Amino acid sequence: MSAVVTSPVLHQIAALPVRLDADGAMEIYLVTSRGSGRWIIPKGNPIRGLAPQDVAAREAREEAGLIGPVLPRLLGSFEFQRVRGVVGETCLIDVYPMHVDRQLKSLAEKRERTVRLCNLDTAFAIVASRPLAELIETYASELRTQRLAAGT
Repeated sequence: MSAVVTSPVLHQIAALPVRLDADGAMEIYLVTSRGSGRWIIPKGNPIRGLAPQDVAAREAREEAGLIGPVLPRLLGSFEFQRVRGVVGETCLIDVYPMHVDRQLKSLAEKRERTVRLCNLDTAFAIVASRPLAELIETYASELRTQRLAAGT
């Protein structure tokens, strides 16, 4: 029996890619992780010289072919544990909201991932992390409040 060795915290940056459907309801783009196939959001490691929202935009384009503005404000962060071989990693993910304008037909990681556009109920049911689901709900509530305030 082998023991899992815990490594230091891995910091990553993610985009929460959303769009509004024709009725104004929020939809979320989710992608599968490469290793386990769990439903997650596009994320990656910080890149020296790039602002976090620019890293998030780059990851969304590479992993899901998504294009659109990423807001420069941190929506929130969540942690999850992953095991690679015998090494356990704590991952701290900073999440930035992205408003998707379009999706490219061709994407860099097409053979490695599946991309799915989900309504909120589906996203909550399939997303791999409860803390991520809570961040999605927080942002959905913010958008609903903004729409109500604007009278739309």
